[in-house]
Amino acid sequence: MWCAAFEYQEGSLYRSHLIGPVFNTEITRHALEEQFKQYEISVSFKIRIFNVLPTLPILSTVLMLQYGLMLHYCVTGKKLQRSDIEMQQADLANTRRSLKPEYIPRDRHKVYEGERALLRMVREGDLDYRKVLEKATQLSPGVRVSNGQPVMQALVTGVTFAALCTRAAIEGGLSPDAAYTVGDGYVQSMIQCDNVAEMGSLINTMYADFIERVHKSRQNPAISPLVRRCCDYIELHLEEPLTLAVLAKEMGYTEYYLSRRFKQEMKVNINEYVRFARIERAKTLLEASELSVAEVAARLQFCSGSHFSQVFQQVAGCTPRQWRGKNSANT
Repeated sequence: MWCAAFEYQEGSLYRSHLIGPVFNTEITRHALEEQFKQYEISVSFKIRIFNVLPTLPILSTVLMLQYGLMLHYCVTGKKLQRSDIEMQQADLANTRRSLKPEYIPRDRHKVYEGERALLRMVREGDLDYRKVLEKATQLSPGVRVSNGQPVMQALVTGVTFAALCTRAAIEGGLSPDAAYTVGDGYVQSMIQCDNVAEMGSLINTMYADFIERVHKSRQNPAISPLVRRCCDYIELHLEEPLTLAVLAKEMGYTEYYLSRRFKQEMKVNINEYVRFARIERAKTLLEASELSVAEVAARLQFCSGSHFSQVFQQVAGCTPRQWRGKNSANT
């Protein structure tokens, strides 16, 4: 994020004062590499970015807006409210195009796929949802409204998303009473928001809240904290090597004890659980991304594309390409 305040002299722009860049959430090298694929960026520039990355601060959107208001007051001597700040999303691919969200063209098919991936995360209580959320929010600025008011557009988007998350949470095992109570509570809070940034932060909080509640509701009380912690670690590190030795070290137990305890409680061994979890993540990647089957296989640590296809068919009952065709064909 950047904040800008503008200084004018005799009716013309004299100086632009900037604060930034900062991130409003932690961003990984992998996430940046995925973004870079969309643009023609030299290797030397990428290296410079990766070297600078650790030095950039992480600030909440609300705090960044407060700094923006102070900057504007220092530059102009005028006090503003947070609702006066205009939020814009830069288009790096074509900076000459209008920055207003309503002029950003949307691929309805990709928007639909992104929505399905978001709701799958809720239904499964998948704690590793941030990458999917980041990609989905880049596909569309939200529901359009005719009056062009950003706050109203954000409110309509938030209420619609709350309804979808509520139903997905119920499908994931959360009780209807709990799901509707949570959804209604967030909708009431959205109505009280007076700016887009606050609304966006609230929507993200709601989404994370639903996922965490579904995740907890799906936990079997018969599963010990150790095994549950092991399962959570697996789900959050599916794109990294996950051997028994790695898991035992992370859990602080011997390989023998962890393996025996896991099999006793989960009824499958650790390797089988990892394989199943990776196939579930592969389904989401095949639906919500444009990665090739080989790229999905490599990302999820399969030794080859053919091995990935074989395992996928054993678990899902069809090949990865068949799954993508079946679950991406509807618009």
